[in-house]
Amino acid sequence: MNDLKNKNNYYLLMLNRYILLFSVLFIFISCGGETDSGTDPVPINPLEIQGNRLNGTWYLDPIVGKISIKEETPVTMDGKVVEAFNDMTLTISEGSVEGGIFSTLNNYEEEIWPESGTWAFQDNDKNKILRSDGVSLTILCDLIHNYAQPKVYTLKISFTTAKGNEEVDWVFNFARQCSSPFNESC
Repeated sequence: MNDLKNKNNYYLLMLNRYILLFSVLFIFISCGGETDSGTDPVPINPLEIQGNRLNGTWYLDPIVGKISIKEETPVTMDGKVVEAFNDMTLTISEGSVEGGIFSTLNNYEEEIWPESGTWAFQDNDKNKILRSDGVSLTILCDLIHNYAQPKVYTLKISFTTAKGNEEVDWVFNFARQCSSPFNESC
């Protein structure tokens, strides 16, 4: 009789385990598999990312003392260092897919950098910008990130202006520091 009781208990225990196993499987199967059209991932537009990244106040700082980073001077004209712009700041706001607004402070020459204006991405290229004064800029926005220190973004802007019949090549190297290494919106 004890053998029959033990067998019955064994079968009940096994039956309970199977019921539990099938219940768990049923829950997992019923919760997955269906997709709602509203939950499809939205592709991220590189122009939107770049527009947001450009927002902020940029300073002309030499990039020095950073391991594995090429040292750059703040401003060059036809490859020669120009110190007249060293106190200039560039503020970019409302950066988006459509473009944004810019303003400068302590600008040395209005023909090179207007005091204010708008900008738009050129040819849907995140590295090409057209200013409202008609000057086309090539930009390279990069992140220098040491996880123990605040993030530093660099913005290299190259463009050409006309001086009489000659073209003049300009390069501006800006930097923008974030308040925290963990600030994702920066």
